[in-house]
Amino acid sequence: MTLQRAAQVLGLVSLLIATWSMGYAQAAYQTDVNRNLQRTRDALLDQRAHLEQAADGIGKKIDELNRQLDIVNSYLRDTDKAIRDVDAAMSGR
Repeated sequence: MTLQRAAQVLGLVSLLIATWSMGYAQAAYQTDVNRNLQRTRDALLDQRAHLEQAADGIGKKIDELNRQLDIVNSYLRDTDKAIRDVDAAMSGR
């Protein structure tokens, strides 16, 4: 093998090693990116679960307040009717 041919083979081997190294680095980078994305997704799922719990709690409070409001409004209607009845009795109707 001539010196020039040996240099060509060495250059080709170096190119193959460099290409393989870049592929390996790319695969390692992709693995890190995927791992980070999975952690982010898991954190977002946890956050969503907590937000759903908070929304459920607030919904229950709103339902209870609406129930209480309905009761107070009913009392107001009854009171208004009683006032009208008293006014009518006072005016002799």
